[in-house]
Amino acid sequence: MSSHGGTARRDRAGETHSLADFLPAERRRIMDGASETRRAQMRAAEARGRVFQAWNDVCAGTREGAHVTGLHYAAETDELIVYADGATWVAELTMMREIIRARMHLRGVDVSDIKVLRSREDYIRRQPSASSAATATAAHPVGRPPRKEAAPHRSLSAAEERALDDEVSAIGDTRLRDALKNAMRASLESRTAPEG
Repeated sequence: MSSHGGTARRDRAGETHSLADFLPAERRRIMDGASETRRAQMRAAEARGRVFQAWNDVCAGTREGAHVTGLHYAAETDELIVYADGATWVAELTMMREIIRARMHLRGVDVSDIKVLRSREDYIRRQPSASSAATATAAHPVGRPPRKEAAPHRSLSAAEERALDDEVSAIGDTRLRDALKNAMRASLESRTAPEG
């Protein structure tokens, strides 16, 4: 079986399949080989991941989301528990919970309720200042790992920019050409970054 661009071609049958065709079969294989306890744990983890992803799709980067300090999904009651950093934000998020639930529903995730609680005082005091916390929460939505810092780089010279233009000039699709040029530029900038 050979692969190219995320697809695999079955030489004898002449069929082409995408990677997405294999994922459900691989999931079934893993689930079939697991104990019932392990399968229940995996299903719970998948459900929790879907709930957190829907929350982040709806609330990450918002003014209200910047004041969320944590999430907990209680599978036994199908409730999403949201922790906020102050009484004002508890009240605001509580008023918005049905809107948030409806927006999560549009993303294919239903929870029976969203409860908003205030984070413990000692937890809030350990957190960065409100302005840096808002920036951090917007950059690192709840439930997702933080992004790595950008590698140091230097800007390319005009001659290097022209060389990049020449490299990608044969590509007719403007979006693809620009994306490839940006990727090549980023690679060159990081490889040629000054030490220190």
